[in-house]
Amino acid sequence: MERRLTTIMAADLVGYSRLMAADEEGTISRLRDARTYVIDPAIMEGGGRIVKTMGDGLLVEFPSPVLAVRAALLMQRNLISRESPQKEDRRLRFRIGIHLGDVVIDGDDILGDCVNITARLETIAPAGGICISRAIYDHVQSKIDAGMTWLGPQSVKNIPEPIDVWQVELDGTAPSPVRLSGQVRASIAVLPFQNFSVTPDQDFFVDGLVEDVITELSRFRWLFVIARNSTFAYKGTAKDVRKIARELGVRYVVEGSVRRSGERLRITVQLVDALSGAHIWAERWDRPIADFFDVQDEITRRIIAGIEPELGAHERSLALAKSTDNLTAWELCHRGFAELLSFEAGSQATAEKFLRQALEHDPNFALPYAYLARHRYALVLWGRAADVPVAIEQGLSFATKALEIDRRSDIAYAVMSLLLTVGGRAAEAMPVAEQGLALNQNYAFLHFAHGMAAVRLRDADTTIRAAQNAIDLSPHDPSMFAFKTLLGIGLMLRGEPDDLSTARMHLREGASFERTTYYPFIGSALLALRAGNTDEVRIWISDALKKFPNLNAEHVREAAHPFYEGSPYRDYLDRLIEHGLPPGEKRLIEE
Repeated sequence: MERRLTTIMAADLVGYSRLMAADEEGTISRLRDARTYVIDPAIMEGGGRIVKTMGDGLLVEFPSPVLAVRAALLMQRNLISRESPQKEDRRLRFRIGIHLGDVVIDGDDILGDCVNITARLETIAPAGGICISRAIYDHVQSKIDAGMTWLGPQSVKNIPEPIDVWQVELDGTAPSPVRLSGQVRASIAVLPFQNFSVTPDQDFFVDGLVEDVITELSRFRWLFVIARNSTFAYKGTAKDVRKIARELGVRYVVEGSVRRSGERLRITVQLVDALSGAHIWAERWDRPIADFFDVQDEITRRIIAGIEPELGAHERSLALAKSTDNLTAWELCHRGFAELLSFEAGSQATAEKFLRQALEHDPNFALPYAYLARHRYALVLWGRAADVPVAIEQGLSFATKALEIDRRSDIAYAVMSLLLTVGGRAAEAMPVAEQGLALNQNYAFLHFAHGMAAVRLRDADTTIRAAQNAIDLSPHDPSMFAFKTLLGIGLMLRGEPDDLSTARMHLREGASFERTTYYPFIGSALLALRAGNTDEVRIWISDALKKFPNLNAEHVREAAHPFYEGSPYRDYLDRLIEHGLPPGEKRLIEE
């Protein structure tokens, strides 16, 4: 098939059926005149070719984005002027969408996703307005005599990925009805780093580092990342971060610098909230340059490890700060996740409420479904599920729905794997986690899910490696208590003498968090029992019961605890009853 890259305009007459019903012959005559005196001349001036007409609309191909937008502006302005004497409800007004992309040539016709996206952009535009894609915006900024307003990533029918949309401003044209509504992800631009090296020949390293950071950040599906081609347009220019953020339509900006001195590199990076001007996170690295590309990979990984959790925490704090009567689907989702992470009294019910409200705003938003699945996992993990099998099935249903909407949702893969694991299906959970990791190696919670499946399969080495990956990737993660606990359990299962002392340290750390589970307490008690230190066993059991008053041996058994199912610690676990763990019936560990 013949293909080419081209600029497409879709234009459609607003209210065609209504106009025809009111005055059929008059509408046809006025539309014919509009074509003759306004539309066709504007297209001709821009070098355009009318591909086809559809009664009330037309599809046009242009040789460049700039010519297409200029033609659209000329057409809309002249049509507004020409139609001004008519009554408001009689005026001819077109919506216009413009996109740049690859098309398939079929004789005189053109086909493909580019055409479909252009048609969807046209539906987003207001009457008399113009909407363009990011691909068009990147080419026309500062080259047309009109302002442009970012509408954010917009989900449209039959297009799997959200489209980043801009409205070209025209006097007398209303804002687009979809302006920054619904699901608006956190948005970030990574600017070219400054090269402060003595010699300028380090540019290839600096640019490669930035490209790697952009690529790795784009793996996080909740984050909207501006492409390299857009951000590198600012290379070598004076950086006004707030101005650049407005032009790119993002809230967050990453900037940095690289300096090589002799055989060492010094790299500084900072994350800025461009709306408030606040610095959210900053870090500096000094590294030998002996192994050039290993250094680049390490720095990229560390930058992601700093940015992703800090940015997520900042988004949650922004959502919590807003009044509950003024929240979008995105903010409701992060409000719910913040509640899910808090585990204060009533927080889990509140989390579910906000997540369901997010879906009422946008039923095709994958993230709330993924977080509802994580909510069910949390209820099971913390002993707060009234019916564990039901909670697991509900969670799996939510995770499946998230993946139906977004097949690359790393969060959904992680929680689906965890739910399968706690449901006694670790052999099924392992490939699910691995599939998620193939999409995003930088997501700490996926490594945790991988480790949880491994611990149930008694694969100590994989458990240890996965837990350590999670800790390294997200050192300030709200689930650090779980990462530390998993590492301790993995070391316990491997059972080497040095492992046991290190396991004791990690479990102690896991138990020290205000927000933690009973796992590190039980693990520490088991290690003490194995060492014959019965006084320490009683202390750990006592501390666990202070934090979780309803905890008992029956609950631990029912929760499919990792110390059961073939664990060398199973017999020790049953003996904890002798040292103060109530045998009792399984009860909910209330909030």
